[in-house]
Amino acid sequence: MDEKQKNSEHDINDSSEKNVSSLKNFLSKPLFKADTKIAQYSGLGISLVVTILLFLWVGMWLDGKFDTGVLFTLLLTFIGFAAGFYSFYLNIKKLTEKDKTENKKFNKY
Repeated sequence: MDEKQKNSEHDINDSSEKNVSSLKNFLSKPLFKADTKIAQYSGLGISLVVTILLFLWVGMWLDGKFDTGVLFTLLLTFIGFAAGFYSFYLNIKKLTEKDKTENKKFNKY
């Protein structure tokens, strides 16, 4: 009886280790590949919006801190807009160059 209990406990431990291992494998795998074009291009839009909003927030905070009306808000929003679009332009340029080298049919005209 003791040996049967040990074997059954060993089997339970093995099955629980397999369940933990399979759960760990499932949770560690990404839902989609990060190198897909959709993820790369949507990430550009998200980074553009975050940059603008971050500069806007800092400008609002500075205006509240120094009681300057909307001076810093407008100034930093325009700076954030310019910086965000410049970064957006550079990343689009890099991604299209990468697409051209990987896909020969990309720009055949």
